[in-house]
Amino acid sequence: MRCALLLCLLVACGGSQIQERKATDVSKLGPATLEATKPREGEPRDAKVRVWVDAGVRATPNWKEEINDQIDYAGQLLTPLLGIRLKVEAIKDWDRTGDPHTALKDLAAADDGKDAIWVIGYVTPGDAASKAMPELGDAQLLGKHVVVRGWAEKPETDALAAGLPDLKAAERNEVLAAHRRHKQTVVLLHFLSRTLGAVAESDPAWIANPMYSPKQASFADRTRELMQTAIDRKLADDETPVIAKEILEKVSKEEWGGWISTDRDDVTKQLTAMVTADRMGQAAGEVPMAALEQFERIKVLARKNDMTNAMAELENLLVAYPGNATIYELKCELLLAKPGVKDKATRAACTRVSELAPTDPSPHIAVAAALVKERDIASARAELLTAAGKIEQLKTGAAEQWKKLIGFYYGGLGSLTWTEEVIAKAKLENDPVVAEIASKRARYGVPRGAKFVKPDDEGPLLGAVQDALGLVYASKYPQAEKAIAAGQKKWPGAPGFFAVRCDLELRQARLDGAKAACAKALDLDPNESWALYLSAVIALKDTSPAGTKAGIEKLKKAIAVDAELAQAWRTLAKAYARAKNQVALDQLRKDY
Repeated sequence: MRCALLLCLLVACGGSQIQERKATDVSKLGPATLEATKPREGEPRDAKVRVWVDAGVRATPNWKEEINDQIDYAGQLLTPLLGIRLKVEAIKDWDRTGDPHTALKDLAAADDGKDAIWVIGYVTPGDAASKAMPELGDAQLLGKHVVVRGWAEKPETDALAAGLPDLKAAERNEVLAAHRRHKQTVVLLHFLSRTLGAVAESDPAWIANPMYSPKQASFADRTRELMQTAIDRKLADDETPVIAKEILEKVSKEEWGGWISTDRDDVTKQLTAMVTADRMGQAAGEVPMAALEQFERIKVLARKNDMTNAMAELENLLVAYPGNATIYELKCELLLAKPGVKDKATRAACTRVSELAPTDPSPHIAVAAALVKERDIASARAELLTAAGKIEQLKTGAAEQWKKLIGFYYGGLGSLTWTEEVIAKAKLENDPVVAEIASKRARYGVPRGAKFVKPDDEGPLLGAVQDALGLVYASKYPQAEKAIAAGQKKWPGAPGFFAVRCDLELRQARLDGAKAACAKALDLDPNESWALYLSAVIALKDTSPAGTKAGIEKLKKAIAVDAELAQAWRTLAKAYARAKNQVALDQLRKDY
């Protein structure tokens, strides 16, 4: 009886531990778990995917469930890694046969990829197990088509089984299924990464390594940066040469030992060819393949500030290719950096680019950027108008150039009016910058057609209003007073400074002064959103129904003219709660 009791106690106390240890041992036989080392925050964006499956894969059991599971597993890494959600729109039968090495070409012929980020083709597995990625799939750099070979059931199972200890049938099947899922998903991720500019990684534990390993779990940070740039651009519907240019800059900016050097060189050449072949077909001429390596080396030398050797190599290259506008444009850009835009040799080099490529706006934008640094805004504006005229003549690539010009006017000069003019010419009224400009006009009191500021001075005005507000936020009231006075002296009648004064008075509990300043701001610009918001705050200090109603009306108008004004949304929610208007509060939550 005592023996039986002892046995029961041993089982009760140690049985679960024995089972847990056994489960842990089995788990050690499985592959690594895919995970993002630096998860990205925010709501993921949809990346539309279409899937094509050939007859050889469709003949395997549960093929559709397994493909969906593998894509889902890939998404479990890509969502925290890049902020995207893989959304499979369709899984289609693919009637193809023949050499699997031509499958990528066949896939592109079957589906042009329109309205999709990726088109994935699953093709008949090989006759042998392989770890070499080129034998397991295919993709082109920055393309949107990806091919994945199906799982070679018997050879892959035999290869795995050889390294497994004696296991129960269920455990053995579980381990094999885990390896199958991991390998097929990693192969998919490997080739998806190629379409996002990934360079082959040297560490066998990284997914971009050219050989598969069950230890692979994620990508190196430098590779993730390339992939993030590419997917952001692809989701924004940017053209491939635009993406290639940005990836090329990131790959070339500094040496990194984590990439396989031969593949890095090959990727650099491919990206350079994409940039020059497209851009120069519409503007200047393509850099000859024989000159690409030297051309890229010159840019690396320039980035390292070794201008003497960079210019020496560049001059040698121009001797060999005196009529190539792209090479001349590089000379223009280097000379703009030093000795500068005022130098005659610099202007001569930039003029030569325009002679060789009459429709290329790039040299004019580059010269304009240098002139802005010299504060010669009038001359910069003339160059930008010339650039706009040339963009209108482009048959291809105009969208990229318009966006570049918009970015220059908006980010470089801060001119809202000139930016809006370019947006209208480019017919890009749905560009996100349009909403940003509307918000800035309302928030800082720069209405369209304002007489108190010229287009070239809108940037400094916006900066001055923001700086004054910053001083108010920091409770540096005397400095804020001086900033407001200086701003009103330079831009008389600018409503933004009256809104700042309203804020300053309100924070010092001087309600009469705050009311007067806000009233003046709204008299000058009825859509001054900050003044509307502050006027509502003042009105809501009166807790009567009349005060609440007045505050609500002003807040609704503030949101209508400046939907990004978060303070107005939060204050309106509190006002609705005070008024016990649950219906309006619920609707506000939905609208927000």
